[in-house]
Amino acid sequence: MKSGRRLGIDYGDVRIGLALSDPSGIIATPLSTITLTGPSEGLGEIAAIVQEYDIAVIYVGLPLHLSGVHGESSMKIRGFVGELSTRIGPGIPIRLVDERLSTSSAQRQARDDGRKVSKENIDQLAATIILENALHAEKLQGELAGKSVDEL
Repeated sequence: MKSGRRLGIDYGDVRIGLALSDPSGIIATPLSTITLTGPSEGLGEIAAIVQEYDIAVIYVGLPLHLSGVHGESSMKIRGFVGELSTRIGPGIPIRLVDERLSTSSAQRQARDDGRKVSKENIDQLAATIILENALHAEKLQGELAGKSVDEL
């Protein structure tokens, strides 16, 4: 299995939540939120984070309907991943992982912990949940979790 930090991304129309793993790929923590002002926004910031933290793998949440069917949001994610891949270049795998209910799980987790959190923090928590799920799947499978955009 590839070693190094992983970046988790919860992509939305208004904000992108980011989470980061430790270098051994065991623990996921919230990193930041990028507020978008237009299409293709945030790609430069993400590319800088990839460089700064020497990211080995990127996991992007793939929104599916509860039935597992791809919708309009899935198509937006594919476009975003294509642009991100072009921006960061080859060599860093970008994997799409099921993110169904990650935002509602983040909201529930914050509420259960007695925390009142902003929308920006919810996006970071959702990215953390996406990354935690991917890290857990890596451990179970012994390989990268999710699918490449070409596999969909």
